[in-house]
Amino acid sequence: MDPFARNMIRGAVAYGLAMLLMFALSSAIYLHLRPVCPDRVLARAESPDKKWTAVILQRRCGEESPFLTHVNLRPASQALSVGFFSGQVKAGNAFLVEQDAAGAGLTISWTAPDSLTVTCPRCAPSFVRQTDAQLGTVRIRYELPQR
Repeated sequence: MDPFARNMIRGAVAYGLAMLLMFALSSAIYLHLRPVCPDRVLARAESPDKKWTAVILQRRCGEESPFLTHVNLRPASQALSVGFFSGQVKAGNAFLVEQDAAGAGLTISWTAPDSLTVTCPRCAPSFVRQTDAQLGTVRIRYELPQR
């Protein structure tokens, strides 16, 4: 084979691989910065001793999908940990309901440095998916409608 043709083929392959690598890298960065269905912070409350942070998060992944609202609890020294591509918080969730926070009337309040109260007067009991009684050293009390 002609040396010039061989160099042209190598150059074309190298250029194609470089373009493919740039496309993959830019796609990964874009999906990280603009996740498809991220959690959105609605409210935040710090414990009286400033050791814990409770956050109300909500997401909706499309017009036909339900709202997912959850309460996340974490040490105040830690940042909210979201998935790299999903933008969703997985660790530290204590409460989950398939309703929007405003419609459910969801609020959080600290009654002591180690006691959090989650109040949801209009939560439909059939839509409540998770109610953890304790996370770490924090006790969680719920004020929900009776089933």
